[in-house]
Amino acid sequence: MNDSPQTAGPSRRSFIYAGIVVGVLVSIWYIHKNHTIGTIAGGAVVPDPVWTQFVNVSLIMFAAIFQFSLLHKLVAWVARLLKGKRGA
Repeated sequence: MNDSPQTAGPSRRSFIYAGIVVGVLVSIWYIHKNHTIGTIAGGAVVPDPVWTQFVNVSLIMFAAIFQFSLLHKLVAWVARLLKGKRGA
């Protein structure tokens, strides 16, 4: 029995990197939209406080990486399913 922890293969790493890239892009979009001067019914919109921006960017990054990790598990599951049908 192999008790050693499994390392992340290149396919999983690529999903994690894709999640990081998407998280960074969405975070940049959020920060840009938060600091762009806009008006609601003639009044100026005040950007979120810095601590709120930090928390929101952290949540965006976590959600993006987690979703891509789940997507990797789904792709691996479908690949195993198709491999099993092909072998039978």
